[in-house]
Amino acid sequence: PCGDWQPLGNSLTIGSAKDRGGQFVVAVERSRTDDGTLWAGTRVGRVFISKNADDAQPRNVRFTRLDTPSTPGRFVSGIAVDPADPNHAWISYSGYEAYTPGEPGHVFEARYSPATGTASFVDRSYDLGDQPVTGIAYFGATGDVYAATDFGVLRLPAGASHWETAGSGLPTARFTFCGFLPR
Repeated sequence: PCGDWQPLGNSLTIGSAKDRGGQFVVAVERSRTDDGTLWAGTRVGRVFISKNADDAQPRNVRFTRLDTPSTPGRFVSGIAVDPADPNHAWISYSGYEAYTPGEPGHVFEARYSPATGTASFVDRSYDLGDQPVTGIAYFGATGDVYAATDFGVLRLPAGASHWETAGSGLPTARFTFCGFLPR
């Protein structure tokens, strides 16, 4: 009754290693306020957005590639879409900067411009250090960002440039965020 599975839109992984091709999709996140918006990331750092992900014909869905040569060519470990603005997201990267020295950073704030079809990326890693970030969450009510690492959960308060421990008594273990924090 549901029909057969069909690929959604154009391939996000075709290409050579020189343009971050190959590998596989590792992160997808829908906007909670715009059914047409879907962000996606790949194993080698490609980042995409679709503004028609809700098209009735999966083959008609189109993705726009957003990553740049200065964004990390590493595993996209998470995408958190701003619930108030589907063109605004936070993107986390795993791995170490030592493996991509010309592409530093672990947490980026991305803003997509539908008018130009491009995005701006601002590195918000600040004093996070060179540690893999394994997940990201954005709490729209406060504007705070939470990053999961192998050493605990860190919080970047809205407007701040210093990451702090998210809470006391939390174990130093790997955490994975699944979506948004509760309101």
